[in-house]
Amino acid sequence: MSPSGFDSGGISLKMGRPVVFLPRCDSTNIEAKILAEASTGPAGILVVTDEQNAGRGRLGRVWESKAGENLLFSLVLVPDVAPPQAPVCVLAWAAAMAEVLGCLVKWPNDLVTEEGQKLGGILAELSTDSSGLRFVVLGVGINVNQTDFSGLPDATSLALLSGEYQDRADLLARLVTAVEAVSTTVKPSLETWRARSHTLGCAVVVGDVRGLATDIREDGALLVDGVAVLTGDVQLVASVDAPSDWG
Repeated sequence: MSPSGFDSGGISLKMGRPVVFLPRCDSTNIEAKILAEASTGPAGILVVTDEQNAGRGRLGRVWESKAGENLLFSLVLVPDVAPPQAPVCVLAWAAAMAEVLGCLVKWPNDLVTEEGQKLGGILAELSTDSSGLRFVVLGVGINVNQTDFSGLPDATSLALLSGEYQDRADLLARLVTAVEAVSTTVKPSLETWRARSHTLGCAVVVGDVRGLATDIREDGALLVDGVAVLTGDVQLVASVDAPSDWG
């Protein structure tokens, strides 16, 4: 067992369930999806790694993380909803993790501080067939004990915020417990997401849409001055009328 207990045995003991721990892999989402595809009961499959060679963020971006310092994991979930409602589940899961971390959510699925510094990100991938939604692979990256983010001025970590080293296995257990506690037998409520939002009430630019982010629609779309935005990166601006460098 590693000194920190962050290995298959240590994490499984902390979680009270089997965990697939890989010291290194290309992507926990890839590994979790392979396991889920081969399983007749994929719910609860949890893949954790210390280092990813090809970690991915949203919109095809690369997720960079120093080996052995952060949380990189993928959890397989099977919500009882139609595929179009899966993004709402992801928003609810993000909000549940924000509650554990004491942070906010930036639409759609970034975990940030009140000042907008990025603590983590989520990449959800769906598997469907003719009968509907088979499962969701919820990929999560949290900056935990990393303290150097060269070239990433807007990034931070739990260790930097608290001034203390964090127990990654304990944090993982609390995050997974919170996510799995979200009821998805029906489409989940978005009230916790709204309460934890870093986006609502702000002047934003998303692609070619500019205005005040007023709410999220029941399908998870962000409403910007009445315009529904389904995907994209949110850029905060000083005001709706202020110039920005977008475009």
